[in-house]
Amino acid sequence: MFAQVALTLTGPMDHLRLVWQVGETLLDAVVFDEDPEGSRYHVLVALQEMVTNVLRHGYQRDESKPIEVVFGLTDDSLQITLRDQGPAFDPLQYDTTELDANEAMPTECGGHGIRIARMVMDKVLYERVNGWNTLRLTKCVRVIANA
Repeated sequence: MFAQVALTLTGPMDHLRLVWQVGETLLDAVVFDEDPEGSRYHVLVALQEMVTNVLRHGYQRDESKPIEVVFGLTDDSLQITLRDQGPAFDPLQYDTTELDANEAMPTECGGHGIRIARMVMDKVLYERVNGWNTLRLTKCVRVIANA
């Protein structure tokens, strides 16, 4: 592991802003071969959507429950692990039959978080372990050595 940052979020705070700022800082050390600024933005949007889903749907806006976000960088990938204690929910079972890899990012609000994550990340894995939903988002990247 080249670098790892772990956040545990609880309480009445702006979770989304905090996750975005940490992610943005880490992504400064990452090189995307295609559209670097757009790729950084899309990864952050996918992460924001997943955190929003946990807060809105899994926790019913209850900020007292923990959300864990772990960013891991290796020399060839960015992995974001999101964990929550909401009801079991496998987002990979969500119907994405309408998903088109060549389609542009959705422009309307709501209902696209899982779709966005699957569009912009190279791998999305889910598992339920000891009462925790665990979602792993992986993106193939190059890491700047002096970051």
